[in-house]
Amino acid sequence: MNLLLCILLLSGLPHLSKAKDPRGNDISGDGMVVTVGRELPDPIIIELIDDNGEPVEGVPVELRFISVPPQTEEEYVSTILTDTTDVRGYAVFKFYAGNVKGEYWLEASSPILQDRVKVSFIAMRPHFVFFLVIGLLGGFALFMYGLNFGSKALTRVAGGKLREFLWKLTKNPLLGVIVGAFITILTQSSSATTVMLVSFAEAGLVSFIQTLGVILGADIGTTLTVQLIAFRVFEVALVIIAVGFFMMIFGKHRQIHYTGRIIFAFGLIFYGMKVMTDAVYPLTLIPGVTSSLIAMGERPFLLLILSTVFTGIVQSSGATMAIVISFAFGGLIDIEGTIPIIFGANIGTCVTALLASVGRGTEAKRVAMAHIMFKIFMVIVFFPFIHQFASLIGNTSASLPRQVANAHTLFNLFAAILFLPLLVPYSKLIARVLPPRKVGFEPRYLDLTFLSSPAIAVGQALRETLRMADIVQTMLTASFKVFETNEELERLKVVNSDDNVDALEENITLYLVRVSESEISLDLSKRSAALLHIVDELEHIGDVISKSLMVYAKKKIKSGFIFSREGFAEIEEFFRFSGETLRMAINALTTFDNGLATKVAERREEGRILLSKYHDAHLDRLRRGFKESVETSTIHLDLISDLERINSHASNIGEHILQSK
Repeated sequence: MNLLLCILLLSGLPHLSKAKDPRGNDISGDGMVVTVGRELPDPIIIELIDDNGEPVEGVPVELRFISVPPQTEEEYVSTILTDTTDVRGYAVFKFYAGNVKGEYWLEASSPILQDRVKVSFIAMRPHFVFFLVIGLLGGFALFMYGLNFGSKALTRVAGGKLREFLWKLTKNPLLGVIVGAFITILTQSSSATTVMLVSFAEAGLVSFIQTLGVILGADIGTTLTVQLIAFRVFEVALVIIAVGFFMMIFGKHRQIHYTGRIIFAFGLIFYGMKVMTDAVYPLTLIPGVTSSLIAMGERPFLLLILSTVFTGIVQSSGATMAIVISFAFGGLIDIEGTIPIIFGANIGTCVTALLASVGRGTEAKRVAMAHIMFKIFMVIVFFPFIHQFASLIGNTSASLPRQVANAHTLFNLFAAILFLPLLVPYSKLIARVLPPRKVGFEPRYLDLTFLSSPAIAVGQALRETLRMADIVQTMLTASFKVFETNEELERLKVVNSDDNVDALEENITLYLVRVSESEISLDLSKRSAALLHIVDELEHIGDVISKSLMVYAKKKIKSGFIFSREGFAEIEEFFRFSGETLRMAINALTTFDNGLATKVAERREEGRILLSKYHDAHLDRLRRGFKESVETSTIHLDLISDLERINSHASNIGEHILQSK
């Protein structure tokens, strides 16, 4: 050994290093990925060269483990591998990987030198790529299931109240932002909030401009889950799942049971995040993967497109952000590379509202368009300043996952601050892009999405009933003009209007039946029943006008009959009286006012008295030989009889209102 050391000193003190081939390529095997328990596919090679770069032969080199994954066998760890350098100066080590997956570090040294060289290899489970994909997909499935499960549970326990809350508190744009954020925090889905807004706008519950503030708030509220994930809440995901599970199983009260479901869903969300984070961890150990993924940040537009498409498919920006943060926990991506993905997630999440607006009216389409155009505009504004935005976000935290969450939150906060003062001109712009369109006759307020909120659903049915009543009132007014002017075209318009009345009667009835199938209060049940009866009364009035009055008008027009002056004055008075009863009934229906309803109900008897009076007056004219009275006798008596029927049906509306109390 001493002789060898003397020879080495004379040739120039050699040193150990990772082996390289003649072209300078690393062939040491450092950082290779292997399968646990199997022989390394390539040997670990340590090189010994002198100061002149010449290989040194015949020097012993030892290789020993200095760091291994936990639970690695002690016998394996204590193994010391030895070899002697060959003519190329190489010491070559062939051995098996340990039986525990993870990163193994070794140190090469020589008994006669002070040099130390560290190398490593990564042991993976067999088919680790398959398990990585399965882990990502499985974790993603748990995450999405948790989101949907929690949203449904929240809808069951408080969906109606949330809709009523949203309905009542959106008049002020700033308040709308707060309401939108609050509801989205509870539902964990900005898509659910915007779909709700699409329904509200379609039903006329909120104006288009009212929805804009709520959209801004919804985009802020959806960032909360991402913030919680960045806090590593998923580390206690199983505890959250256990608490929610036992509340579901043992909670006898409905509120406790559904609260348990919501907690259980949150646990699934966070556990799915943990599964995805664990699944991508092996990628962090593979040389080149991290640098390759980070290099993707140099193609921000491609990342933007891919993120938009993916988020549009899964219809959840939260899901996209969960995957990004799982990569951030592994250090597989930098903050500058995540920002285009965040932008794409914000655009892609608008797809849900766009789909919900398909087949709906102009207001619903305006809400969906306003959402996506607002997002696209913000991305256009921010996109040229990705680097500056990344620098700003980098100062908010030392943790990369926290930076990702902060970027998502600040982007939406900046958007709200920028757009809040511009909501009025922005709403006018969208209204110009999407002007009102003419559509065929159909129910305007009967949105099926309100069925889970019976109070709102009954309110919508009332609005549609009032719309039906207005049509009937217009028919009654127009029918008198037909008798007065003998206009056949006007008569046909009145007859055709009855088709609209019939359509509304059918749709309102079916809608109220659907409402009654859910759990509703006694007061709401009584009001719903009253509306069913009132709709029936209005339909009967429409039938009397189109199938009786307009038939008499047709006979009058064809035959050229003329009522006597006294007789026509009585008919005009009866039209006025019945019309006034119907007007009062509509007013009573609008407010469900008892006093007004009582007055309406009392007019039934007045109508009967009026019928008897005008019947006798007509017979008196016949006895006196009035020619016009003789010619129109049959039409006259049937006409005043049907006007009394109209008055009676209108009076019944007052009775139904009183019975609903």
